[in-house]
Amino acid sequence: MREIFSLRFFAAVGAVVGLFFLLSTIFAAREVIDGDGGPAGPMPHRIDFVDQVFSSRNPDFRISDDGLTVGDTEFVIDRTRVLRVVADTPAENHCPAFGQLGACAVVADLLGDGVVWFALVPMGENRTVDFPAIDILEDGYAHLVNGWQLRYAPILDRRCQDAQGLDVEFASYREFRDLLGDDFTAVFSLDTQRLEAVECRVRVPYAPPPVTVPTTVPLPGSSTVPTTSSPNGPVATVPSPGDPAEADDVALARELSAAVIGSMVEDAGQRLQAAGWVVRIDDLDDPTETFTADLRTDRVTLGYRDGVVETVTVG
Repeated sequence: MREIFSLRFFAAVGAVVGLFFLLSTIFAAREVIDGDGGPAGPMPHRIDFVDQVFSSRNPDFRISDDGLTVGDTEFVIDRTRVLRVVADTPAENHCPAFGQLGACAVVADLLGDGVVWFALVPMGENRTVDFPAIDILEDGYAHLVNGWQLRYAPILDRRCQDAQGLDVEFASYREFRDLLGDDFTAVFSLDTQRLEAVECRVRVPYAPPPVTVPTTVPLPGSSTVPTTSSPNGPVATVPSPGDPAEADDVALARELSAAVIGSMVEDAGQRLQAAGWVVRIDDLDDPTETFTADLRTDRVTLGYRDGVVETVTVG
């Protein structure tokens, strides 16, 4: 009689069973790793549509606690446009005034004409919308700290006011971010459909907790007492802007150069601001930096490398 259950048969069965348990162990371990990797980061959304919402055609429309829409609706954008949203669409409501005429804006991620995700946020002034801080600028999109991605203008208006209420300009976004971390708001224009500016020391209510800690470089206009001496001896006095009609730009630039060249840029900026100057800083190793061409006789641009001032330009 022929032997049915040979040694080879049991070896084959054992190999299959062993492979099954091996694969089960691998996938179980992967689930453990994925599940215990800490809190998930913000969900990225490439924003395709931003506009003011005047009303919802379904008065019973709402967003549930689990982040899905309850019921269908059409958001009225203007006389000729509506944005249709179907039930069970993922959504966020950051606008407590939703339901009031024109109080909110809708921010949507679209697939064709269909809304795959959206958020309601408060409208700002002059047809603008405030968003959380920008994390990085990449491929024409600003990646915000909450994961949303929006197009931005070729030149962002990066301005703050110092302790005297004067504008302080930054030569690059990198400089701005190093000084402020996440402590600012990105301002979106509905007219240009771009992020156009940033506002210092202001955060929108729905921004995530700050994760970027500013460097020890003090923000221009801070209350730090300007340096008047150093271990190497007294620091030269910084001249004030003076009367534009009587200013000698060459002599003034020479005095300023003698006073601040060789100083640390943050120290030089504080001393210039204390003397009444509007300060603009220029990273000489960053060829992408651009400046406005307007002329101001009370403004100084400090060119620096490795934190040390190398050039001074008035105007």
